Amino acid sequence: MKIIGLTGGSGAGKSIVATEFKKLGAGIVDADDVYRKLCDENLDMLFELQKTFGDILTIDKKLNRQKLASIVFSDNDKLKKLNEITVSYIKKASDEKFKILEENGVQIALYDAPTLFETGVNSICDSVIGIIADKDTRIERIIKRDNISKQAAIARINSQPDDSFYYQRCNYIIENNVSHETLTNQVKQLWEKLVK
Repeated sequence: MKIIGLTGGSGAGKSIVATEFKKLGAGIVDADDVYRKLCDENLDMLFELQKTFGDILTIDKKLNRQKLASIVFSDNDKLKKLNEITVSYIKKASDEKFKILEENGVQIALYDAPTLFETGVNSICDSVIGIIADKDTRIERIIKRDNISKQAAIARINSQPDDSFYYQRCNYIIENNVSHETLTNQVKQLWEKLVK
C-alpha cells in the first residue's frame, strides 16, 4: 500500500481534497480526527498536555481545545511543544488505522496531516501533496468552519508556514482557489499518476 501525505495550512481545503480522493478509492487517515479522538480518550496524553500548558482540561477530563488553541497559536515555541508531545500518540493511533486499510486491500491511503513535515511524519509517506489557497479565502473558511473571530483566524494562519514551504517540500501542489469542478479535475489527474 502506498501512503500519500496530504498537507497544507488551515483553511486551504485539505478535507475537500481528501473527500474527492476518497470517491476515487483512496483510504483516508485524518491526523486531526485521530487527535480529536485522543483528546477525548487518551488520559496519558491529556495529563502530559496539562502538565505543560496548565489548566486546559474540562471538568470531565476532556481537552478544552479552544483554550489550548489560544495558548499555542499565539506562541510558536508553545506550538512546537504541543507537536512534540502529541506526535508519538498520533503516529501510533494512525499506524493502527493504516494497518486496517491495508488488511482491507486499499492500494493508496492518504495521510491528511497539517503538520506532516514539522513532526517528521512525512518519512512514512511515498510522496506528499500540498494544498494551498490564498490568505483571504483561508481566513473566510476558518471563520465559517470554526466559528472564531477574524483576528483568531489570522493568528492561526500567521503561525503556520507560507506557500513557499509547501512548494519546496511537496511532490505535488493543488491550488484550491478554484471552482469545485476544476479542483475535482486536478484530483482526478493526480490520482491517475498515483495509481500507475
